[in-house]
Amino acid sequence: MFFKSLEIQGFKSFADKTVLNFDTKMTAIVGSNGNGKSNISDALRWVMGEQGAKTLRGDKMEDVIFHGTVARKQMGFAKVALSIDNTDRALAVDSDEVIVTRKLYRTGESEYLINGDKVRLKDIHELLMGTGLGRDGYSIIGQGRVAEIVNAKGSQRREIFEEAAGVSKFLHKKAEAERQLQRAEENFLRLKDIELSLEERLPTLEKQSEKARKAKVLIEEEKKIEISVAVAELDRLQKNLTDTENAILVNQGECEHFDREISELEQENEQLSITKAQLSARLADLRRSSDETKDEIAEADKAIAVLENEIRHNEVREEEIRRQIEAGSKSAVEFDKQIADIEKEIEAKKAEIAIAEKAMSDLSAKLTASAEENKELDDEHKELDNKTGMLYAKLTEAKLTLQQAEKTAAELSDSLTADNERIENQDKLADEYRAKRRALSRELEELNEEKSDIENRLGGYTKLFESKNEKLTAKQEEYDKLRRSFDQKRQRLEVLSDVEKNMVGYFSSVKAVMHAVKSGKLSGIHGTVADVISVDKKYGIAIETALGNALQNIIVENEETAKRCIRYLKDTNGGRATFYPLTSVKGSALQQNGLEDEDGFEGLGYELLDYDSKYDGIIKSVLGKTAVVDDINTATRIAKKYGYKFRIITLDGQIVNAGGSFTGGSTKETSGIISRKQEIDTLTAETQSLSDTIQLMKGSFSELQAEVNKMNLEIEGYKEKLAQLRQDEVRLTAEIGGVKDLIRQCEEQQENAELIIDRSRKQIAQQKEIISDCGEKIKEYEAQIAENEKLLEASGEKLKKADSERAEISEKISALNIERLTAGKDIESFNAQIENINRTKAAAGEDNERRLAEIEELKSNSGKLAEEIKEKQTAIEEFRNRFSENTDTINSVIAKENECERRMSELAREIREKGDDKVKFSNALAVAVEKKASIEKEDEKLRVTLWDKYELTVTEAREKAEKLENLAESQKQLADLRRKINALGSVNFAAIEEFEEVKTRYDELSGQLKDVEKSRRDLEKLISNLTTDIKARFLSSFNDINEKFSKIFKEVFGGGEAHLELIDPEDVLGSGIEIFAAPPGKLIKNLISLSGGEQTMVAITIYFAILLHRPTPFCMLDEVDAALDEINVVKYVTYLKRFCTQTQLMVITHRRGTIEGCDVLYGVFMQEKGVSRLIHQELIDDMELELD
Repeated sequence: MFFKSLEIQGFKSFADKTVLNFDTKMTAIVGSNGNGKSNISDALRWVMGEQGAKTLRGDKMEDVIFHGTVARKQMGFAKVALSIDNTDRALAVDSDEVIVTRKLYRTGESEYLINGDKVRLKDIHELLMGTGLGRDGYSIIGQGRVAEIVNAKGSQRREIFEEAAGVSKFLHKKAEAERQLQRAEENFLRLKDIELSLEERLPTLEKQSEKARKAKVLIEEEKKIEISVAVAELDRLQKNLTDTENAILVNQGECEHFDREISELEQENEQLSITKAQLSARLADLRRSSDETKDEIAEADKAIAVLENEIRHNEVREEEIRRQIEAGSKSAVEFDKQIADIEKEIEAKKAEIAIAEKAMSDLSAKLTASAEENKELDDEHKELDNKTGMLYAKLTEAKLTLQQAEKTAAELSDSLTADNERIENQDKLADEYRAKRRALSRELEELNEEKSDIENRLGGYTKLFESKNEKLTAKQEEYDKLRRSFDQKRQRLEVLSDVEKNMVGYFSSVKAVMHAVKSGKLSGIHGTVADVISVDKKYGIAIETALGNALQNIIVENEETAKRCIRYLKDTNGGRATFYPLTSVKGSALQQNGLEDEDGFEGLGYELLDYDSKYDGIIKSVLGKTAVVDDINTATRIAKKYGYKFRIITLDGQIVNAGGSFTGGSTKETSGIISRKQEIDTLTAETQSLSDTIQLMKGSFSELQAEVNKMNLEIEGYKEKLAQLRQDEVRLTAEIGGVKDLIRQCEEQQENAELIIDRSRKQIAQQKEIISDCGEKIKEYEAQIAENEKLLEASGEKLKKADSERAEISEKISALNIERLTAGKDIESFNAQIENINRTKAAAGEDNERRLAEIEELKSNSGKLAEEIKEKQTAIEEFRNRFSENTDTINSVIAKENECERRMSELAREIREKGDDKVKFSNALAVAVEKKASIEKEDEKLRVTLWDKYELTVTEAREKAEKLENLAESQKQLADLRRKINALGSVNFAAIEEFEEVKTRYDELSGQLKDVEKSRRDLEKLISNLTTDIKARFLSSFNDINEKFSKIFKEVFGGGEAHLELIDPEDVLGSGIEIFAAPPGKLIKNLISLSGGEQTMVAITIYFAILLHRPTPFCMLDEVDAALDEINVVKYVTYLKRFCTQTQLMVITHRRGTIEGCDVLYGVFMQEKGVSRLIHQELIDDMELELD
């Protein structure tokens, strides 16, 4: 076996397809740094199964794909193909040539091929295992691999020795056998558990099986009788249904007839109402005009009355003025006599006033002189009194101060003695407290250190716990909420799905056709109208109302299909149904200009649906001339505007029919077929979404719950410890605080006591001085008080006498003043009388002339008023003529209005009578409809029972039914059977099959357990044999490699000692390998102590020993000689020559000595920057080879 060629394309710097043909001689690959020499060794590693991007000098596997240059785009894939000669069948492939290919695309997809057939990576590894090639072999040795064998741990060196020993494939087999054994053990335990479970179930299932067989016989008998009874009942119901439907048609016709007549009467009544309203408006205008005319007549009459009254007043005033002129000439002499008498009385009063004023002047002068004298006496008395009061106050203050000073001095003397004793006691007590505080403080410091450590830990745990717990709580709440929502929606969905499955709400005829479709009896049926349309929820009620029973009309392929369906219904007595053949129903849409621009217009019915275009004709036929608007007001407005030409439906299901009739009332949002389908679709999507969300939450919730529980236990432990420490801390802190307070109190008491003593001494001295001063002041104040009291007594006597004289004078002055004022008032009164008399006298002469002029003026005014009265009377006559004309017109309008009211009354009576007649037929219709619904419900119940219980259509049931002689007797027999079935209790019908299955399964498991047990023993034996064989092979190879290593080492280093050792000889399969090497003249305890070149030579020596023991078909050494000096390079090349006959050798090198020792050269260069190329020896002869 040897390598024939390596094809590289798009791998790292080899962008173009490049073929490297391997020579049987030693080959060197040379080139400048960075030209891509090592990419060849990387390509070999990669094609032989290397999976580590780091090993291939990249960050990720995608980095091996050519990433482009300035001049070239990046490539989309990398491909490497290795061609191997296999004529000796060293590889387990029956072919003379084996081509191993690996591809990687930039999308991340990869391919492995052997001779063009796709294989797994595992197959590549197994193909090369044990040959020294492959990912873990020693066929490619780089500088890193050389350093690795020296610097690696003993356990990490095993792989290369295992590959050299040829045991890697046996280890792989052993590992695979151990995995199989583990699976066999697990399988055995699983099968054993199943066997025990089945063994426990068998007795119970056997009893249940026997019970189920008995029940099955009874149920079969029940089925036969129940089907016959149901068919008989259905026949009876069908006859009743036909009679009821005929009654419905008759009553519907009568109701429609009365609707038309009532509509005509209502239109006439509406026209009369308009006419009556017009007459009433005209009548109101006429009456308003008459009222205005009457008001004008009244105003004129009122004005005449006012004018006549003014004339009368003028006459009365004229008479009164004439009388006043006559009276004025007689009274002038009497006025002069009265004035003379009054003047005499005024002169007498003036004399009395002069006498009183003179007496008052004399007394006032005397009173003034007395007041000045009394003021001086009063001021002197007040001054003496104030001085005496002040002296008494000072005397009292001095006495009190003296008493307080004497008392204070005595108290201070006693306190001074006690303070001195207290200071001595406080000094001793403070020293004791200080010693106690120091001991407690040391204990508290130790406790705080421990507490701080625990608090830090607890704080971290608590924050983390709170965060986790918040998440847990939130997830729990979210989960519970989702679960409740899911359960509610799922239950609702199950109910609706069951209802939909049973086609509840559909006519029996429609159900019969659809059941026939399901059973394959009819074909070419697309479904009901409800099945082929999809409606936005907003328009659901409107569309369902618009379609009505048309929702249940059945869409069929063509007219022939419709006829087949009708024959089927007729043959099966299944009722009547409406069919829409796609080939014949061609509807059209409403064409109404301006309709789409109306406010509140949503669209035509068919425009608001989603449906397949092939149903366009049918949908337009039922909804093409139906408009949908937002509310009833909009519907009314649009209907009036367009003359009630088409049907209009509101979003809440109210209808304005073509022709002007209205249909409406309440609806249930979820009562219709469309609403039900919409809700089922919505609930299906919501439950699926909720189910997915709940499943995702379960996993994260469980993990979070475990974390929270674990953290909670740890936190509780820390809290208990911390609580104890805090109690101790509180206790110590309280004790220290108490001691500090006691010390402070002692110190404060000492300081206070000293201050108090100093203050007390000063205060005692001050009190003694106060006592002395107060004694002197008291004597001085007492003497002054005695002198002032004598002076006050004399001054008081003088003041009493002066006050008595002043009071007497004041009384006299008051009496004279009263007399003077009285006389003055009398004079004023007399003067007023004289003025009045003179004014009256003068006025009498002037008034006569004025009065004569006023009389002439009154006569002139009366003449004008008489003219104005004549004008008013003329206007009144005109107003009366106009009022008479209005009255005649009003009477005519009233007559017409009464005629309208009479006819409207007749119309109302006729409408009421026809309405009563319609109500009778409506009631009869409602009863018939209700009866029909009841019959259909009962019929549907029987059909559903037949389908749900036995999956039989009515036709199929009729085929199985037997003719009953006595229906009542059969019903009694059916009831007896049901009692017997119920008496059996809960029956597990699955137990019959389950028992057979479990028994068969139990027997099979018993056989499988025996097979698994045998397989387990065989695997254990295989593992044991493999372990023994691997140990023997490994030890044999290890010892041989050790010998060769020791020998080659001495040859290469010219002496010295080197050998290999198993770290644990007892554990041959798991022991690491140690390398011991000491060049001549050196004592080396550790390989790291060797120089870099020596370490490289030791590693190369080991590889040489391995190659001598087990030559590999191919070996590439990538710059292994980089650290060697010229002498060691020669030794290195010499030994390589020894392996040329057994191994294909290829070296990547910069060393001239190595290159000279090779037979074939390949140069790697970059003719185009970033793109590597190869050149063979024949081309190199004419080029200058740059070697670094």
